[in-house]
Amino acid sequence: MIDGAEDRPVEIYKEMGITHAEFRRLLPRALGHPDAPMEGTSFSCILPGGGSLKIDLGPESERQIALMRIATTPVTLTFEGLSDQSVAEFVARFDRVYQRGGG
Repeated sequence: MIDGAEDRPVEIYKEMGITHAEFRRLLPRALGHPDAPMEGTSFSCILPGGGSLKIDLGPESERQIALMRIATTPVTLTFEGLSDQSVAEFVARFDRVYQRGGG
């Protein structure tokens, strides 16, 4: 384990307005690594600094608002061996990559 890393896993749950295909397409940018393919609904990797990340995608569904339909996917990010600061930095980058709309 790296110095300052926590002994416990950190789990972050998000409900994202995205399909599995769109999530997979953007994952290499979120990880900062062009060769980070994701197949199926689960992905694991070692992050810079030695910690690990596991991503699990839940079932795709749709949210309907009036006549508009939005794809939704529950996403669980599980970090091990990283400090809280490293997790926060990764999640900030992840959120920027997957951000949609104006703002």
